[in-house]
Amino acid sequence: MKYYIKKILYLLATLIGVSFLVYAAFEIIPGDPALSKLGTDATPEALAALRHEMGLDRPFIVRYLSWLVECFKGNFGISLSYNRPVIAMIGDKLPITITLTVLSMVFTILISVPTAVLMAKYAKRTLDRTFYVADQVFMAVPSFFLGILLTYVFGMVLHWFKPGGYISYSKDFPGFIAYLIMPSVAIAVPKCAMSVKLLRASILEEADKEYVRTAYSRGNSTMQVMYRHVLKNAMIPLVTFWGMAVADMIAGSIVVEQVFGIPGLGRILLTSISNRDYPVVEAVIVLIAFVVCVMSLIVDILYKRIDPRMKRTDED
Repeated sequence: MKYYIKKILYLLATLIGVSFLVYAAFEIIPGDPALSKLGTDATPEALAALRHEMGLDRPFIVRYLSWLVECFKGNFGISLSYNRPVIAMIGDKLPITITLTVLSMVFTILISVPTAVLMAKYAKRTLDRTFYVADQVFMAVPSFFLGILLTYVFGMVLHWFKPGGYISYSKDFPGFIAYLIMPSVAIAVPKCAMSVKLLRASILEEADKEYVRTAYSRGNSTMQVMYRHVLKNAMIPLVTFWGMAVADMIAGSIVVEQVFGIPGLGRILLTSISNRDYPVVEAVIVLIAFVVCVMSLIVDILYKRIDPRMKRTDED
């Protein structure tokens, strides 16, 4: 129990540290939120009144602590550009980005595991070398560039989907999922290539161990040894990568959403940065940091559960 309490305390400390850096960064960046909201024609009296209303005339540390307390209550303030609660704006866009991330992760797992097993099975043969070259290429291609290629080939040439023809999940959920397939593939392919390389190497390493020869001596077939013994142990290093990949997919989807015209978190983040809408930007960055910390915690817990070689104690 102490182990989990310690991890949760680390998570909270990390989030507080990130929140402080984010809040301090916007304190240093030139710009006046009150001036951005009222415009350059505002009178000094109106600016002073709005600064007082927004609490900008208070000391930095007082404002930060007040904002932090409100964040823990789920209140991230009011958007300066849209005059709406930030939590409501994020709530509208979060299901889109989360769905995109989940689809990307599903594609990553479904493609990478059988591909890595096939490459390991035919290691150092023509099939393995061919897949290895393709894997290196896909690993080097950025998701946004792959998204542009997919839009051109499947959208403009083959007309499999309409570029920019986003369908809201509240109006047509199947159509919404269908439109997210191509963006999900664009995000998943580089992560899939990395997963294949990591899992192939792990499978080959596990295949040379003593317990594999013991499994063969007991009359198990190659497929039984692979899926009951080798793959189970080879997947352990991949848990960390997939955990961090989920957080990276959420961050990476910001650019891919712009390529495909998807109104997710990426759109409000970029728009808010342009408009100096600091409450929205701060909330989105803290949210991404929260996802990264939670995924790290989940990975640590899974490691403790699935790897029998790790004899961690609560004092670790």
